[in-house]
Amino acid sequence: MKKNYSKLLLMAITLAATACSQPQDTTRIDEARNRATAAADSVVAADSTGLMALQKSILAAKAVQSEYLLTGDTAAADTFDTTFRRQIAMRNERLAEEMFNPTAAIQARRKK
Repeated sequence: MKKNYSKLLLMAITLAATACSQPQDTTRIDEARNRATAAADSVVAADSTGLMALQKSILAAKAVQSEYLLTGDTAAADTFDTTFRRQIAMRNERLAEEMFNPTAAIQARRKK
């Protein structure tokens, strides 16, 4: 009887280890990357003189990221955030600085 429990315990540990080592669903990660790129495109394309349009596009991007967080998919949320930031920085460095490092942007304006 004790051997059976040992075997069951060993099987349970093996199954748990196997489940934890399964690769992340790349489809979801790819989806997050694509949605982040689209969201970044929307932010960059927004009229920079119209603060409301810019805020609306940023809010929409954050809503998408929140979908991943609400489902507990932190890997997809992190992928979204990283891709979003990189895409903004590649397309509009000044905007990226304003959005992601506002203190440095303010200090740079004061030096001018």
